[in-house]
Amino acid sequence: MKHFFWLLFLVPFISFTQQRTKVETNVHLLVDSLRNQILHITKDSLIRLDVTNLEVVEGRKILKPKTLVSLYPIIKENKLLFLDGKGGDVFELTEKDSLVRIDNSNIKNFLIGSSVFIRNDTLIRHGGYGYWSQSNFFTYLEKHTKEWEIYPISNTSIKSSTAHFHLAIDTGNKFYFFGGYSLSHNGSRQILPNNEVWSFNFQSKDWDFLGESKVDFLGVNSESFIDGKLMYILEEPGGLHRVDIEQNELTEFKANPILYLFKDDVDPVLYKGNLYFLTNKGKVRKVALKAITNKILKTTSFYKKENRYNYFLKSLGVVFLCFSFFAGYKYLKPINSIVVLENGLKYKSKFIELDNSAISILKIALKKEVEFSEINKLVRKEHLSKIQNERRRNQYIEQINLKIKVLTGCENDFLIISKSSFDARYKSVVLNNSDYGKFL
Repeated sequence: MKHFFWLLFLVPFISFTQQRTKVETNVHLLVDSLRNQILHITKDSLIRLDVTNLEVVEGRKILKPKTLVSLYPIIKENKLLFLDGKGGDVFELTEKDSLVRIDNSNIKNFLIGSSVFIRNDTLIRHGGYGYWSQSNFFTYLEKHTKEWEIYPISNTSIKSSTAHFHLAIDTGNKFYFFGGYSLSHNGSRQILPNNEVWSFNFQSKDWDFLGESKVDFLGVNSESFIDGKLMYILEEPGGLHRVDIEQNELTEFKANPILYLFKDDVDPVLYKGNLYFLTNKGKVRKVALKAITNKILKTTSFYKKENRYNYFLKSLGVVFLCFSFFAGYKYLKPINSIVVLENGLKYKSKFIELDNSAISILKIALKKEVEFSEINKLVRKEHLSKIQNERRRNQYIEQINLKIKVLTGCENDFLIISKSSFDARYKSVVLNNSDYGKFL
């Protein structure tokens, strides 16, 4: 398991927003729509390219803090920010080419594999893994305190599954996620592929489980990009899929030779109908989106919808079966058990008569161990001697045992005389549970 977690930290990040959160790589592509440029970011430099001819407009060195292992860049309010891929640190690139921290958080190694997106000029992260646990909530950078806060959800909302390294997309009114990994809740804390598809409504603040995806997009060896409300996923070798999550459609395209040129672990970016990508030789190139999506192999549903009506019927059926079983048990139990009545005992269709003293002895014996002295009080007659009363007590015990043997067909005594558990000098009566437990 230890080697597995080390391997997990080495694989590229695969969460998605406007592009996939891949913080383990030091190479990223971004679109600066205000300047009409493509940003090519390496581990220590920022290269600006003209979107038309891909000529270098500007090149800058980035002074990255030594304490950060990996950074994820994103443009917010026309500012280039860098997020710690594993924690909550947020940096802004200054005019002096250095990164200055702008947050006041203290979150370390808890946001591994979280998705990152911007909504209403607010920086938001979803999910993530750290310290052998996984989250299923949103965190956002509060504008005034500059601290990460948990985004509230409705009190009546169901809870979504946890996820990290997942695919995610914000379509405006809703946020969707699927794929990646989910963490089991048993003692082993096993990491499993996540095939659940979830949506979050930002207006009602409710989670909704949509169903189970028919394909597993773990994304370890794939890249992706966003086109409006559509997500495109590239898979090796040369595979391309499109997910329309709102229409529940999965489209598979015919492999295009140009897709083999795409560098692994670097998400391409879409801008004005052109897809900008990094080649295996480290060069930024572009291709028209239509050129790689002009041949469709097939279109199927992406996930199996949850039939809430069937789910309701199944739930109702389970409740009905439980009720029926309980009612049947309550009905059948008296039939197959000895029933103590006011004037005797009943078992199935048989009945034997007992007087009040015998019934009293039985009711007490069914609850606890009964000492001889207590039975003596129930059967004692004032005009009889001590020996006669003791004989009377023993006769009651024998009479009860005999009648219950006849009633049930069991050969052994129902009431057993033994030494008192309170004082070994005295005797008491206990039930023979080993032979008569099934009758009670």
